[in-house]
Amino acid sequence: VVSTQSTGNYFIQSNLRMFRGAPGLLFLLLFCVAYAQNDFTTSFMPTPTPPQYGEHYRPYFFNEHPNICGRMPSLTVTDKNNAKWDYYTELGGTLNIVYLVEAHCGTCQSNALVAGSLAKRWEDFGNVPRRSHLSVDIKVLAVNRDTPRDRTKFRMMNRKIRSVLPWVTLLQDNPASNVWDALGQFHFENWGDHGNETIKFKSRRNDFYMVDKWGRMIRFMRNGILNRARISGPQTNLNWRDVVHHDFILAKEGVTVCDELQVERLLCRMSEEWSLNGRTFRDLRSGTSLTILIFIRADMEEYTTRGLLADVISLSGRWSAPSYVVIVDSNEPSTSSFATVDLLKQTENADITLLLDEDNSVASKYLAAPGDVVATDELGRVIGLFNRANLADATTVSQLESLHVNWNPDCEAYTYATVSTASAPYYSTSGWWASGK
Repeated sequence: VVSTQSTGNYFIQSNLRMFRGAPGLLFLLLFCVAYAQNDFTTSFMPTPTPPQYGEHYRPYFFNEHPNICGRMPSLTVTDKNNAKWDYYTELGGTLNIVYLVEAHCGTCQSNALVAGSLAKRWEDFGNVPRRSHLSVDIKVLAVNRDTPRDRTKFRMMNRKIRSVLPWVTLLQDNPASNVWDALGQFHFENWGDHGNETIKFKSRRNDFYMVDKWGRMIRFMRNGILNRARISGPQTNLNWRDVVHHDFILAKEGVTVCDELQVERLLCRMSEEWSLNGRTFRDLRSGTSLTILIFIRADMEEYTTRGLLADVISLSGRWSAPSYVVIVDSNEPSTSSFATVDLLKQTENADITLLLDEDNSVASKYLAAPGDVVATDELGRVIGLFNRANLADATTVSQLESLHVNWNPDCEAYTYATVSTASAPYYSTSGWWASGK
């Protein structure tokens, strides 16, 4: 009578020891009668799985970080011979992984080796025509923790990963460099069960940062072990390494989860006040109903003489109603070319404001990369977002003109919300919290 072909029958068979004696047999008979009248195969429900959001495997493969989509801090490692290794000098302009390790940890050693092997494999895809679309060039930075136990194992770990050293850079953290502390200097604001706590973020081993070519953190993984799998649906699992590869392929084209987060966290919401080069955001937007923020790199022609800046200068000559604010990236190559860009603006006598970002703080507030355009109203509320914008395109210009004349009707729901403050979601550019999370 008892079969092992279904979950319910297996339950019965594995628990027969509970039904010894006459009372147990009577109970078993009644249970079998009840079981025969129910189709357990139709009533079985899998664990609910939230749907994949967008293109970036959320929420199962998404860990929150206070600086998500912000720029990585300036990381400089100085060794005992006073030789310096600078993050933006060595890895700027390339897709990369920053991985925090403890050299005494065997998992950390194996994971760094796996990361290097994958970087080599994905680079080699470029030599195979049928897999060339999967090719991506990345570098891995592994930073060993500054403790006596980990320092003594540093050389051993370096030997273990020597086969992938062209793709992996292993560095020893120290009190002068403080890489672990620099990556843990952020705070979760408006956090906790009631959204009223500020919690310090702490670096841990196996923290895994994916960074795009602009130095923007596009994914953070707590305990990011690349040869592990996580559920990605009711019946399927997906490996971390596949998610990493997928996101880097998109990041190669400039598409990241930050495009989605900008809409979720910034659109129709007030941004925090800021100031650059002695100019405040409040003053920059005064007297106009539309302020357009344009983020560029001063050392790259596609954003200056042959790209976004040239288009902004041309647009400001034809349409002077908005306030145009061009914000230049503050990394070293871009900063060194700022004077050239400023000269171009003066030569064209353009009615735009040119500002040099400070530690890319404003770019981080808006989760922006070079090429992004953010439209704000007179209150500083974000009413339009354009990723990889082309201001020479008539469609983009017409959308900006519509925002200037008609504002953004979709934002009225936030302006005239009838929900109470306690249940309404709260968002800010430095941290976020939504009711129910």
